[in-house]
Amino acid sequence: MPNLPQNLTVTLVLYKTSQSFPPFYKALIKIMPPPYTFHHPPSAAAAPAAADDDGDAIVALHSDILQTHILTRLDGAALTSAASASSRFRRLSREDQLWRRVCSTSWPSTTHPRVQQAISAFPSEHRSFFSDVFPVLDCRSLRCDLNRSSSSSTSELISAVDIHYKDKLLFSKVHSIETKTNWFLGSPFRVDLIDPKDSIPSPIRRTEKYEDWLGHLEENLTVSWIVIDPIKNRAANVSSRQPVKARWQWLSGDIEVEYTTVMGGDGRIGSAEEMVECAVVVSCGEKEEEEEGMKMSVREVSMRMLDMEGKHLKGKESMEILGEAMERGKRIRGKKWEGKLRFREYEERRRLRKARKERTENALDTLCIFTGIAILFSFCSFFFFLFLST
Repeated sequence: MPNLPQNLTVTLVLYKTSQSFPPFYKALIKIMPPPYTFHHPPSAAAAPAAADDDGDAIVALHSDILQTHILTRLDGAALTSAASASSRFRRLSREDQLWRRVCSTSWPSTTHPRVQQAISAFPSEHRSFFSDVFPVLDCRSLRCDLNRSSSSSTSELISAVDIHYKDKLLFSKVHSIETKTNWFLGSPFRVDLIDPKDSIPSPIRRTEKYEDWLGHLEENLTVSWIVIDPIKNRAANVSSRQPVKARWQWLSGDIEVEYTTVMGGDGRIGSAEEMVECAVVVSCGEKEEEEEGMKMSVREVSMRMLDMEGKHLKGKESMEILGEAMERGKRIRGKKWEGKLRFREYEERRRLRKARKERTENALDTLCIFTGIAILFSFCSFFFFLFLST
């Protein structure tokens, strides 16, 4: 394997793909400090002849150096950008070990043997898995036939969950459930990763008031919940990454943080399942310790599917929706707090639906009252005239 020379001049010549190179170019500057120097041509017209096969770009480095010393230090977004820059980088970026490192760094739970076995069946293995999981999932426009008799072909659902606090791993677990049993299909859908009697200790200490602390958790506690279909070889991250809301449960004293992705349901306007929410919930309890403030522990990590009335969907309906989300859901580049905005829009739709339902029920109640009064008046009138006639 070639070594990096002591006095290396790297020339980057950007042509049509100049917009694809900035993450890769920044990575070069970051990982190769002086005495290495960089020359970036001021314009494409000033660039020398292309050394690359297709003339898109030149990086005056041996391919082994690029693949071993540079591409291995890129994150997923930068590696994707580099792969789209030219045919040379596309070839170098196809190495599965690069994407395996990216996946294991981003989601430590993917190193589990069961997850690795599932990923190995994907078309391009870790690269296909990353393209399914890394982008933000948007499936609000999906429509599912929840009344069809046949159930999903998926016999197993794998969950790979990672919780980070201030970019440090706090919790990681892989959980698998059978989805073909009658008990699962007919019961409310809920996946719990921690036994109610157990709790996971954490280094989190609360030294602030509750109001400030909730905002602190929203900023620093991130959750990834990846669902994998090992039959269809598809996956999706159903967590909103950033919390959509955090609240204190006065009854238990726990802090509950929710990561929700809004999904399309049966699409029938006015139906309770017109849209549904896939809610990932993390609950943290507290225990006071001397000189360290309130020590927090993770007591609940769960996922549930709820309709617009807040009722749990059953396993059959939930698997239909999750299957559609994994297979046909859009993968987009979402901004940091975009999930929270979408959830607020969903809550507004729920509020309007509830208000519309209450108006309808009030109108029916009023109609029933007037109908009852009319019937009572008719009976009274009938008996009154009957009494007069006698």
